[in-house]
Amino acid sequence: MRRRFVLVAFWSLLYADSTSEGQIAPGSWLTLAPMPSARQELATAALNGKVYVIGGYENSVSTDRVDVYDPATNTWASVQPIPFPQDHNSAAVAAGKLYSFGGHSNAVFVYEPISNTWSAVAPMNSLHHATPAVGVIKDKIYVAGGVNSAGMSIRDVEVYDPAVNTWTNLASMRVARNHLAGGVINDKFYAVGGRGSADAPTALEVYDPQTNAWSTLADMPTARSGIAAGVVNGELYVFGGETPNRVHGQVEAYNPSSNTWRRLPDMPTPRHGIWGSVIGRTIYLPGGATEPAFGATDVNEVFTIGSTATLANISTRALVETNNHVLIGGFVISGTDPKRVLLRAIGPTLANSNVPNPLQDPVLSLHSPTMEIANNDDWQTDPNASQIPSTLAPADSRESALLTTLQPGPYTAIVFGKGGTSGVGLVEVYDMDNSSSVRLSNLSTRGVVQTGDFVMIGGFVSAGSPGPSIQVLVRAIGPSLAQSGITDFLADPVLRLVNGDGVTIGSNDNWKETQQADIQATGTAPTDDRESAVILTLAPAPCTAIVSGSNGAPGIALVEVYVLE
Repeated sequence: MRRRFVLVAFWSLLYADSTSEGQIAPGSWLTLAPMPSARQELATAALNGKVYVIGGYENSVSTDRVDVYDPATNTWASVQPIPFPQDHNSAAVAAGKLYSFGGHSNAVFVYEPISNTWSAVAPMNSLHHATPAVGVIKDKIYVAGGVNSAGMSIRDVEVYDPAVNTWTNLASMRVARNHLAGGVINDKFYAVGGRGSADAPTALEVYDPQTNAWSTLADMPTARSGIAAGVVNGELYVFGGETPNRVHGQVEAYNPSSNTWRRLPDMPTPRHGIWGSVIGRTIYLPGGATEPAFGATDVNEVFTIGSTATLANISTRALVETNNHVLIGGFVISGTDPKRVLLRAIGPTLANSNVPNPLQDPVLSLHSPTMEIANNDDWQTDPNASQIPSTLAPADSRESALLTTLQPGPYTAIVFGKGGTSGVGLVEVYDMDNSSSVRLSNLSTRGVVQTGDFVMIGGFVSAGSPGPSIQVLVRAIGPSLAQSGITDFLADPVLRLVNGDGVTIGSNDNWKETQQADIQATGTAPTDDRESAVILTLAPAPCTAIVSGSNGAPGIALVEVYVLE
């Protein structure tokens, strides 16, 4: 049997209490210019940096009104109304165009901003009244649930492809419901909350277009319908809603990598009958009702997501040889102030973990982009050895360590064997402070990848108390290492990401096959089509990246983690 080699990188997230001094809040509210009129049960969508508010109830009567909010000027303007009044309707932007649909009709219209006109396109196959879930994946509009022409809550799902102007029926949701909300994360369509069946108010389901199947996820903690939702940094945020005789102001966020929810600051003005639109890290929530049933408002509030989470404590284990086959760990200190870090090179104590052939006398060398700035052989000889916490001091005197303060910028830690010896070594970088303005980011490791016990294993260690998540780009690089003079590179790396429970949360072979547009937007797309990349949002929990060669041959590979702002 042919054996495959794997490259494994493992990390968790450092996070801090959101109320700690110097930390960024997990989210903040701001009240903006009110809408021109009070409306509820409306739809909104973001197009070209502006928020379009379409239809809804105005003075308890359906309206055809369309108002546009410009965040740059904090002003409103009115544009051409939709062809006829609608409420409990829907909206979406796909392929750079704004679509209005749903409500009391299955008619669909597309808006042309230059001519300020609406034009009819293919109607939906079914009626989706009473606010269905809506999401856009690869410029196709997905619609789930609502109420049909008989007044019954439905599980029906269909997708519109603007390129061919057709609607196609898809696999039905598991829970029939209306007054729900939707969002898209990593090319999967999420439907949350609603009413119309017993399980609807807390239900969270996800649809995978690749399999045309729905899966049930963790229930939303607060049961409600008439909600709004928005996706930022790979998390689904749910706002407001109603239950009988009550209007909710709760804000809860779902993280798909951990399948968990967390609570965030409540809405300043609790509302139902709302819709969320996202521009950057801000979710716009105009209008809605402040009382059960009818009670429209012109309030215009936005929620901007912050982040206190960061990557920390890089560690990578691999076979250490000589020349180009030494172990190299790269990291970047971002921010404006110095950061104190501890670097370690571990070898002999790996035997305690049953690692064969540990590097007997590792030497550690720290480099800036232009020069070596520090080195150590035998950690107790480091000038700051007495300041290393006892919990982090190497267990063997032959192992190396550097406790130092570094200015913001890129650095490289290199581990090699004294006297040119070989063996399995571990390079580590520990973040020794909790500064939110200065952090470790853009971590990478390059090393030899072989089979069996000589795989590469890297990691980050969690610290602190629970906090928000972080969005990262993970890359597996092989062929493009030839540009650095590496000849025995990994020819076709495959990337798989696994959470702490062993569940695969992302995978890729050839980065253009999935998330191509999102990856290109980061400005750090791989330069070779055979290389792999995944964007995902990580909660404070372990994650493992496994890089394997599709051809089963060993080679030199690079696994990288970029923090996305």
